[in-house]
Amino acid sequence: MTTNPFTYGNPISEPSHFFGRRREVDQIFSRLRNVEFESSSIVGGRRVGKTSLLTYLMHPEIRQSQGLDPNKYLFIYMDLETLEKSTTPTQVWQRLLQCMAHVCCDKEIKPLLQEIQQTSSLGNFALEDLFESLDEED
Repeated sequence: MTTNPFTYGNPISEPSHFFGRRREVDQIFSRLRNVEFESSSIVGGRRVGKTSLLTYLMHPEIRQSQGLDPNKYLFIYMDLETLEKSTTPTQVWQRLLQCMAHVCCDKEIKPLLQEIQQTSSLGNFALEDLFESLDEED
């Protein structure tokens, strides 16, 4: 008896189970490798595979195969559907920074992320300073 390779209800988490979307994957990684680090917007109806695509892109082996060192380029996933109306921008940034610190291996960058994440009020200037520091560290 063979097993059905298709799943329903949960995003695909194993890269070998991910099929198709080659053009989209190539386009997204091409933008990330660009000197200006262009952004991409993943848009589509419910249950069309957006989370599976993002999970695939995040996988360290996939990033490595696309020329992005997993130790240098951090990918995090945050489901924004879980946000409540009372969630503030500061809370969102604190959570994102916490996730970044969790996956960061750099001994100089990780403490910076943890320090700013614990700040009670994250202003634009604090975030700008952080991202400039990250950029300087390459």
